[in-house]
Amino acid sequence: MQFFKSGLSLILIFSLLFGGEKIAVATKVIGSVEFVRGKDFAKSLNKGHIVESGDMISTGKGGFVALLFIDDKSALKIKENTEVIISGNKNNRAIAKRIGLKGGTIRAQIGKQQNRDFSVQTSVSVASVKGTDFWVVSDKNDGDSIIVIEGVIQLTNKISGNIIDIPSGITGLSTKDGKLQSYSTDPKTIPQDPSGNEGGNQKLRIEFKDASGKKKILVIEYN
Repeated sequence: MQFFKSGLSLILIFSLLFGGEKIAVATKVIGSVEFVRGKDFAKSLNKGHIVESGDMISTGKGGFVALLFIDDKSALKIKENTEVIISGNKNNRAIAKRIGLKGGTIRAQIGKQQNRDFSVQTSVSVASVKGTDFWVVSDKNDGDSIIVIEGVIQLTNKISGNIIDIPSGITGLSTKDGKLQSYSTDPKTIPQDPSGNEGGNQKLRIEFKDASGKKKILVIEYN
């Protein structure tokens, strides 16, 4: 059995080993999580799942999944009762990431030195990354709340076209009637992250078979 250890370019390793538009990998899964690819039926999503561009991921009550993007190790945390479509366009060793949030709660953590093209879109809003760590809570009745933990997020309301910047410690609210508001974040409103602060380097082992049928293991290290 042969081992591979991830280096600087996970996107290159995944392209060589798996091919296709692979853009992320699931590093933690709790409870009920499913994905739909193309016209296939929904299937259970497990730790080590390789996410392709266009995959729809949904979490049930108590469900949670953490994704690691393979170009810069940015993280996306998807909480319970949430539905998203993960899209990515590769350009050399970078991936332009688009998260289509149909409803629910997500957290995006983007590396400070790798502020690549990353946005979250709902039916009401577009949150474009200028910073590194933020939550999006999308409700079909109340609109979208953007809770910025670190950095700056540019928030656009699709209805009115209005744009505001949301810095750390501030929550932005984008509503279905086209309004944008911002106010100091109440710590009690920040969702809990089920992955917590695990600390130190984590390792994920992915087993697969090469073209000759030989079993191999890819080891991914991440924080």
